[in-house]
Amino acid sequence: MRKVDGSNPEKVVQVLKTPPLRWLCDDCVAHMADITNRVAVNPITTTLGLTTDFAREKSRCDHCHDTKLVTKCLRP
Repeated sequence: MRKVDGSNPEKVVQVLKTPPLRWLCDDCVAHMADITNRVAVNPITTTLGLTTDFAREKSRCDHCHDTKLVTKCLRP
């Protein structure tokens, strides 16, 4: 994955919008976005999950394969 720039919310959106679109947990999003404080990702993904462009649910992460809350971009 290429380097992600910007504020934490911008980094999270960039990671989630990068093809292939997939279900990602907050830990994997934080790692891919190079956000060291992974706890900072949760309020961002929770807010995105309330929009029509993203979905958030308990399921399997397509990256680490753990079952937890995951977020996916529905409209790139």
